[in-house]
Amino acid sequence: MHDVYWPEPCETYKQRRRRYLEFCAAQSPGGRVGFFSQIARLELGLAVNEAPIREAIAFVDSRQDCCDFAVGGLLRILYKYYDNPGISRDLIADIEACLLRFKYWWDEPAGDNKRCYHTENHQIIFHSDELLAGQLFEERTFQNDGNDGRYHMDHALYFITRWFDFRARFGFSEWLSNCYFEEDLLALVNLYDFAWDAEVRRQAGLLIDVILFEMALHTYRGVFGCTHGRTYTRLIKGGRNEDAANTAKLMFGMGLFNNPHSLGTVPLATSGYRCPELIAAIAGDVHEPLLFKERHSIDIADAPKYGLSFDDMEDGHLFWSIQDYIHPSIYDLAQRTRAERQIMLYEDYQARYDKLFVWQKAELDEIDPVIDCHAMTEVHIQTYRTSDYLLSCAQDYRPGKPGYQQHTWQATLGIDAVVFTNHPGAADEISRPNFWAGNGVMPRAAQHRNVLACIYHAPPDDAFPFSHAYFPRAAFDEIVERENWIFARKDDGYLALYSQHPVRWLADKDGAIVEARADAPDNVWLVEMGRRADWGDFPAFIDAIAASAVICDGMHISYNSPSQGWLDFGWTGPLRVAGEEIPLHDYPRFDNPYCRCAFTAPQMHIQRGNEHLVIDFEGTQINAAAC
Repeated sequence: MHDVYWPEPCETYKQRRRRYLEFCAAQSPGGRVGFFSQIARLELGLAVNEAPIREAIAFVDSRQDCCDFAVGGLLRILYKYYDNPGISRDLIADIEACLLRFKYWWDEPAGDNKRCYHTENHQIIFHSDELLAGQLFEERTFQNDGNDGRYHMDHALYFITRWFDFRARFGFSEWLSNCYFEEDLLALVNLYDFAWDAEVRRQAGLLIDVILFEMALHTYRGVFGCTHGRTYTRLIKGGRNEDAANTAKLMFGMGLFNNPHSLGTVPLATSGYRCPELIAAIAGDVHEPLLFKERHSIDIADAPKYGLSFDDMEDGHLFWSIQDYIHPSIYDLAQRTRAERQIMLYEDYQARYDKLFVWQKAELDEIDPVIDCHAMTEVHIQTYRTSDYLLSCAQDYRPGKPGYQQHTWQATLGIDAVVFTNHPGAADEISRPNFWAGNGVMPRAAQHRNVLACIYHAPPDDAFPFSHAYFPRAAFDEIVERENWIFARKDDGYLALYSQHPVRWLADKDGAIVEARADAPDNVWLVEMGRRADWGDFPAFIDAIAASAVICDGMHISYNSPSQGWLDFGWTGPLRVAGEEIPLHDYPRFDNPYCRCAFTAPQMHIQRGNEHLVIDFEGTQINAAAC
């Protein structure tokens, strides 16, 4: 069940909030977090369906991966709706008992540690769960470790403080994620609404502001259609099944409601938090071309310059939130932590590593040790947004290394009209990486405003010796092919996609033609975006680009862009446009028309016209005693 898609800002926040709550309340899905729809029912003064909530309690008790998400929802029920007549006293008591027997962190005894604790989103959810449970049961004994609520409050506050500090200084390793931002919001909104410590509430609110600012910059008419640090196939095949679309519609008035149990949107819709009007207005600024640059995360080798140690388990929390476990500087720390805590840090990709080591040795006569497929190290992002399209890229990001869920680039012209390329990591659409989401081997990509080049270089004996474009033909109003170019129009937005090698079109399992495949382990893809406002009609755009010189020499391309001039880019070396070298690294934290601030700066000053918003992370020390 989907609500109506809105490409322009519509209604007031109050109206959208009511619409979303009613959308959720009309459904009662099960599963590990389906019960979030029942939170909407309680907010509306309706009786709950107890079955999904009891299913969630059973899931939490099973201690399976992601049970911390369910705990966040159960805590929200206790804090907001404890005396609500829509939920029975017996069910409230069962939720309390469940929370008192939960295992809140890997350093507690009892049970195995095969669930994921350590990624960026899981860390803050576990810590917020523990703090809020400790507050609720301040003098009660928690069954799993025998400590009381006060202990758990102090324990959680220490790690919450560090997580806040890491995000304030380094941004998000799971950058611009159209699923994991929603999970961060679950924890942050719970802390904003319920933490006793005023500074925790303040900092949580600031980080919500930052996430929504990030979304406002990189959302195109309600579609979070940009590069992502982590994503899944269903989220990038257009925006209709994208988790972030719910938050975009609630907060910005653009997008659609598709998920009655969204981990971020349900808490926001039942919270006292309000998105600053300035941020919502930025999301709607699609009428003039805008260029956004920013930076997230750090490279492991640079940790000491930020005051971090390679052998401190608690500094290791940042490394694991980056999801790098085999970098030589922290390998021993990761193995020691695994042994002492019996925690699962990563899946077994050793066969792929071994294969890539052999290929590197044969081709380069050396082995790259910085090869963890999961790693979301320092990233420099460029996004260019106009009224008719958005183009976004992770610049020169880990080329040649194995990939996981990193989504390198995307062009977005509408909720269904999206195009991107990847090198498959599996034949299915579930694995990480898989046929569409992530990359078996990461490409080298770079963008300059409306033009982008993406180069693939895979082992010749790879299981998938090709790269391909997700290109849903039916989503576009017109498609024209000329030699190695594919041209597409959606409304007044234009896209030109070039492949060094000829492509063949393939259909998905439902018969829809969505794949343009280049059957070569090495391939150069080129993208140029345009629009009616710049080119006039679509044929003029086609003729200009089709007549432009494109010279491919192995893994190097020279292209005489009719809008930007000569572009030169290869597997190595700089990006040059019109003879000028274009920086691909060392971006500030934000560099855009609304905000420019240095990486690690504690204060962000956002301005739109005469409106100002200051996000200042410097302030009162978070103090466990304040609780």
